[in-house]
Amino acid sequence: MTVSHLSRVAAVLPLVFSLLAFAIVMANILAGVPPQPDESASAHVWQLLMAAQVPLVLLFLITADWRTRWPALILALQVFGIAIASLPVWLAGY
Repeated sequence: MTVSHLSRVAAVLPLVFSLLAFAIVMANILAGVPPQPDESASAHVWQLLMAAQVPLVLLFLITADWRTRWPALILALQVFGIAIASLPVWLAGY
């Protein structure tokens, strides 16, 4: 696996993980699942998806070609994805 291929994978996976985490939270909200004192399986999957993004974003920061503007845009999209996946959790009180 080349560095550019590794960088592409590290650029895309956090966005996919954020989308999946957002979908899990929205499915719980739309299904009417109330906040629970003991976390459910979907809460653990959400946590794993969010935690898995940290090493991927760090890998992207290391392997990106910073001579162009694209890495900054992709990094901004990754941060935006994390915020969008976290916002419903905060607003719903999970």
